[in-house]
Amino acid sequence: MNRYTVIAFTHHSTGLKDLESLFVDETVLTERLFQIKKELSADGLMYLATCNRLEFIFSFPVTPAEDSTKKLVKIFHPEWNEKDVKWALNHALVLHGADAVKHVFEVASSLDSLIVGEREIITQVRQAYEWSQKQGLTDDFIRLLVKKTVETAKKVYTDTKIAEKPVSVMSLACRKLQEWQVGRDSRVIMVGAGQTADIMVKYLSKHGFTRFTVFNRTLKHAKELADKYNVAAYSMKELELYTEGFDILITCVHSAKPVITQPVFNNLVNNEKGTKMIVDLGLPFNVDSKVLKQKNVKGINVESLNGIAKQNLAERKNEIIEADKVIKEAVEEFQADIQDRKIELALRDVPVRINEMKKKAISSVFQKEIESLSPESREVLEKVMDYMEKKCVSIPMQVAKEKLPYIGV
Repeated sequence: MNRYTVIAFTHHSTGLKDLESLFVDETVLTERLFQIKKELSADGLMYLATCNRLEFIFSFPVTPAEDSTKKLVKIFHPEWNEKDVKWALNHALVLHGADAVKHVFEVASSLDSLIVGEREIITQVRQAYEWSQKQGLTDDFIRLLVKKTVETAKKVYTDTKIAEKPVSVMSLACRKLQEWQVGRDSRVIMVGAGQTADIMVKYLSKHGFTRFTVFNRTLKHAKELADKYNVAAYSMKELELYTEGFDILITCVHSAKPVITQPVFNNLVNNEKGTKMIVDLGLPFNVDSKVLKQKNVKGINVESLNGIAKQNLAERKNEIIEADKVIKEAVEEFQADIQDRKIELALRDVPVRINEMKKKAISSVFQKEIESLSPESREVLEKVMDYMEKKCVSIPMQVAKEKLPYIGV
């Protein structure tokens, strides 16, 4: 497991307000991740970004250099000065080997989440892997790690009560809307069309809300969400031109800069009177802080949910202990999985070579002798050789698994 390294910035080490400064625009994200992978000589890289964390999960052929974190920060934010870089280094969580693997398991199992017990994180981890794989960033060892991560998280949710009476950032936000006693006929603008947006619309729909308007960068995704509830969908470019007003504004998109600036907000309000409700589930924050401070606005963001998150953590203290046991066992199992995979890679040429040896024996070494055999005898010989080939292929793997652990491989 020594090939795994995690460089992370989370709500534990970095305040959510500070954490938002670490995100970069999607237009440059893939390019910078590729550069990081190249400059750090990594075999694989997975990028995970949620409302309370930004993580780089690496697969290295050898132990990474001590200055890897500094290199990463400078590549990810080339515009930063030395003071900014130093700040990032002081807030980075850097883990290697089994510690890195354990951390990834804890993240997917929600033990490291802002809201312990939220199941959404397992989907976010899977989606982060799929995106990273699609970009061509991952390798086979990252694949194995994610496979075991998802398996472990599912076991935690099944074998413990960590997710009993589930609480999530989205459910807390919905709870806040209930406290504000908003009317069921409220006009809701949803900025974003991902998993978080889907959950929010689904939850509000169950409670009688029907007047939704969805905006998203990719119009196709906005329409996919809107079609589920028979509501209107628009591209993000049309947000600034929308003048039909709103009562509730919910944002949940990845953006390096606020998408709801003061001018955009003023345009959306369109001189309407009355209080506007804003729920900002993005990180970096999607709504300009000046907007949330206005007298006609009731607003919350991820940071304002910290108090409820701490209470939730205290209530699940005993289940966290049980979940830790599951994760510890999974780390030990994964050590064996990785060793088996290394052996498989080392011995992957064995079947090819044995097959080549069989063909050579038939076509040249024993060609004359085989040709002198009767058809029946030749058929028996071929069956014997096929049998021996299969057995010879499996023997090296069996022996390696039995013997190599004892000599420190």
